[in-house]
Amino acid sequence: MIRSWNERFKVTSDTVIAGTTQCIFCGKGYCLELAKPVEQRQDWLMWVDADSIILNPAIPPTIFLPPTDISDIHFIASKDQNGLNNGIVFLRVHPWTVSMLLETAGNPLFHPEIDLGWSADQTSMANVLAKEEGGFDGTGYKRHGIYMPRIFFNAYQFGHGFEGDKGNLLVHLPGMTYTEKWDHMGRWLDILEGEGGREWEVSLEESGYENKTISFWNVVRDVKREIQETESAIGSMAEPMAEPKAAKRDAVNKLKKVLWEEADDVDLMRRRLSELVSLK
Repeated sequence: MIRSWNERFKVTSDTVIAGTTQCIFCGKGYCLELAKPVEQRQDWLMWVDADSIILNPAIPPTIFLPPTDISDIHFIASKDQNGLNNGIVFLRVHPWTVSMLLETAGNPLFHPEIDLGWSADQTSMANVLAKEEGGFDGTGYKRHGIYMPRIFFNAYQFGHGFEGDKGNLLVHLPGMTYTEKWDHMGRWLDILEGEGGREWEVSLEESGYENKTISFWNVVRDVKREIQETESAIGSMAEPMAEPKAAKRDAVNKLKKVLWEEADDVDLMRRRLSELVSLK
């Protein structure tokens, strides 16, 4: 599997303690990468929880990364009904990432008054990613992360069935008891290691991933450009134009919210973009 991706893969043998070990393990890896000469560094690293199984090694993980002209996105994840799921994430090799990971690891220690609930690691990371000030460059972390549709690279196995389809990159089994988890993982491994495994490996062209990811990043690019152009226009509008200015500012804020918090809902992102464009 890893050979077909032509990428290195490292397994942590440490016990992952919620809210600490995952971030420390990743942070160490990013520091080691940043210590290398630029030409020898990996650009991105991908974290994959142990309760996930690659279904389709024909899909290169790089297909999900932003194009080179969208260079301010450093974190890619997906969401479920509880918010952030950090079981499968992509993180750019960048000082921003080290800062975010260390702040996430330290969050439960420095803010013990905050109830992190049943999934401390995810809640701590979500809280840090929601910050709009402080952090690596004083602007927080919110504007440098993005959510992609979960089905792209983090399709769930539920008790009642798999939410994905043949050709999906992987299956992830969060939120189950250990007995349920091992039972489902055993079934998946039996399928994939048997003759039926071939049915799940679909070429990149047939999978539709390329078109879907290109379309996603095209919308993100359009959204970011429209926000920048509109904010510049608002700044140059004459004072008597207070009402149009307020309407545009409101539309920009709604579009930013979707971009930073709900980009996995691509249709909503398109609607908010259209609403802003209609005010021109």
